[in-house]
Amino acid sequence: MLSINDLVNILLPVLSHWMIWLVFFIVSILFLLLYAYPYLKKPRKEVTNYHKKIPITGIISLYIFTKMLEGVLYEGSILKVDAAVNNYMQALPVSWIYSLALFITNFGSTLYITILFIIALAVLVFKKRWRFAILSIIAILGAIVLQFVIKGLVQRTRPVNLLETGYSFPSGHAMTAIVFVSLLIYSFRDDFKNKIVKYVLITAFSAFFISVSISRIVLHVHWFSDVVAGITIILFWFMCVILVERSIPSAIPAIKKETKEAKPIVSKEVTKAVAKVPEKVTTAVAKVPKKVVSTVAKVPKKVTTAVAKVPKK
Repeated sequence: MLSINDLVNILLPVLSHWMIWLVFFIVSILFLLLYAYPYLKKPRKEVTNYHKKIPITGIISLYIFTKMLEGVLYEGSILKVDAAVNNYMQALPVSWIYSLALFITNFGSTLYITILFIIALAVLVFKKRWRFAILSIIAILGAIVLQFVIKGLVQRTRPVNLLETGYSFPSGHAMTAIVFVSLLIYSFRDDFKNKIVKYVLITAFSAFFISVSISRIVLHVHWFSDVVAGITIILFWFMCVILVERSIPSAIPAIKKETKEAKPIVSKEVTKAVAKVPEKVTTAVAKVPKKVVSTVAKVPKKVTTAVAKVPKK
């Protein structure tokens, strides 16, 4: 059982380890500046209401990763959690769980993820979605670099197992699985108009990377904190890539051409209907003052529906 001191050590920063938290603070400030950069000259409401989930997810993910890293480097109470989880997994009596975990971890290996990534990248290139193609390449390469750099710096020993050797922290399988799933969801989220189909696919993709992460613990090739660290550092990295991609889209010539060359996501019926609108109407609408547009937008739905039902006579 964990004591209160152990829970405090796992959840809250240890001030004596000030160096690692100084790095966390600096990286967090840079991340928030990257988030706010495109909107410094815009109204305050637009800055505060635009994609709040990105900085929140990024900071929380970075904090959890920092706590896992602190616990591993300074032998904190998270090591007790690692030992308890590892002992529980070793005590599982059912052999088919081990076989299932082996199948899942093989399916989430670098080879299969690479094949699936190449297929997804080919689809993006075929549809001329250059922005998402470049984003995917940067995200994958960054995840690979982070994996090797962190493993080389921490040099944590794996649990005793007969499957894999090498350094343990963080989990490479968890990192590649979640970055691939994140890219799929982010790049193809607008292709599915049916909300039920969209959420079913998102749930299935999420279940995939969660299963891969759990399988690494079941097979005793990673500690619990390795998997948590792998997931959270990639979530933070992916948020950074998204912010950079949204901050400098005009700097990449391929992205400038995307709006002209990419296949439209909206249905053909909508595009045909818009194309048939006379030029006089579109120019007249474009000349409507912003104050009039904002005033019309504030008209209650009851009034607009009542006006629509008035006979033409």
